[in-house]
Amino acid sequence: MALSTVTSLNSLFNSIFEDALFVARESNMMTSLVTNYSARGWMARKVSVYPEISAEAVGEGVDYSNATEFTKTVLATLTPGEVMAQVILTDRRIETDPDDAQRDASQELGNAVATKIDTDIVGLFSSFSTDKGAGAGSSATIATFAAGISVLRNAKTPNPIYVVLHPYHWHDIWVELGQPAATKVLLGEVANRALMDFFVGQWINAQWFVNANIAVDASADAVSAIFSPQALAFDSRKAPMLEPERDASLRAWELNISAGYAYAIRRDTFGVAYTADATEPT
Repeated sequence: MALSTVTSLNSLFNSIFEDALFVARESNMMTSLVTNYSARGWMARKVSVYPEISAEAVGEGVDYSNATEFTKTVLATLTPGEVMAQVILTDRRIETDPDDAQRDASQELGNAVATKIDTDIVGLFSSFSTDKGAGAGSSATIATFAAGISVLRNAKTPNPIYVVLHPYHWHDIWVELGQPAATKVLLGEVANRALMDFFVGQWINAQWFVNANIAVDASADAVSAIFSPQALAFDSRKAPMLEPERDASLRAWELNISAGYAYAIRRDTFGVAYTADATEPT
C-alpha cells in the first residue's frame, strides 16, 4: 500500500538548508571589511607582527652596528566559539502551509547567524583605544569623522579605510551635507548624492557604510568606527551548518543551524572608535 506521510515533504528541507546557508554566508557585511582567517579545529590563533625597521644615516667607513631585532610580537589572540539558532516546524504547519514554512525557516535561520556575526564584529568598535567621535549626547559631524580619518593617516594606516556608522549617525552627516551654506559649495556632487541616495560610497578619503547592527546604549548613544581591514579579524572555524532532527513525539521537525568562529581587534592603531548620539530622528 502506498502511503503519503510527512516524509514525502522531505524534499522541502533540502531547499531550506541551501537557502539558510546562502543567507548566513552572504547577508553579513562586516566579514568582507576585515582581515579573514580560517582553520580547522578550535585552538586559539595568535596574530603576530614584525617590527617596523627604520633606516638611518651612516658615515663613511663606519661599521654599522645598530641592527633591528626582527622577531614577531603577538598583536591579538582569536579564541573561537560556536553560535546556534533553531526553528521547530510542526507537521501541521508543514502540511497546512508548506511554502510559507520553507521561506520563513530559510530566511530566519540564515539571518540569525549573519546578524550574530555582524553584531559581534561591530561590537568591537568600542574597544579601540582612540575615540574621535563627537561624544555621548552630541550629534555626529563631518569634521569629527575627518579627524578620525586623519589620525589613521598619521598612523600610516594602509588603504582602504572604511567608515562604518550607525544609521542615525549617517542621518546627522546627511543633514549636515544637505544644508545650503556657502561653506559647503565645494562639496558639490557629494552633497547632491547624499541628498538623493542617503548614502555616499566614497569621500573624504574613505569608503562609507551604514550598519544597523551597531547597538544603541541606554543613553541613546552608539559607537561607529573608522578602520583599516587590518584593524579587525574574523576567523572562520566551522562554516554555517544546518541539521534536521525528527521529534516523533512532538510530531515536528527540529532545524538547528550552527557556526563556529573567532573575532577580535587585530591592530588597535589602525582603528578609531566614533561615539556620538544616536537618538532616533524626528
